[in-house]
Formats: sequence, C-alpha cells, structure tokens
Amino acid sequence: MDLQLIIKLKSSYEEWHQTFVNHVDVRSKICNENKTLVAKANESTALVTIFDVDMAGMGAMMADPDFQKMNEPLVEEISPYSITPLKP
Repeated sequence: MDLQLIIKLKSSYEEWHQTFVNHVDVRSKICNENKTLVAKANESTALVTIFDVDMAGMGAMMADPDFQKMNEPLVEEISPYSITPLKP
C-alpha cells in the first residue's frame, strides 16, 4: 500500500526533518525507502509519501514507545491517507 502522511508539527520543520532523516534504518524496514518523498508544506506541516508499506510493520513502529517518545516533542498529529494510482 502507498500512503500520503500529513504531519502537523509542534517543532520547526528543520528539527523534525533531521529526526526523520535519522530514522531511516527503521523506516526502511516498513517501506521502499528509495521511493520515499518528503516536503515542507508550510512552517507547521510536513508531507511524506511512502510506497510499498508493510501496514502491520508500520502499526508496530508507530505503537513502539521509543517512536512515540521520539515524536512527542516534534509532532502534534499524523494523518495517513492511502494512495490508489489512477489507471490510464
């Protein structure tokens, strides 16, 4: 499954982005990291698109207390949306 994540930030985008970059080893276990896209939408919102997501693995990662502790000072809310490619 492919997902678009809208991430409402408590921190600056730059601070959140550095943490996101440093989390690559964990993230690469649940998605195709080579296709991952990340962008700053505005001062308080990040956009992340991830592909070929292992949904059970993502759920376990997001429920992990270490992940929650890492994100608590940085992230207010993560809103995931599934992406379905349009057929030509």
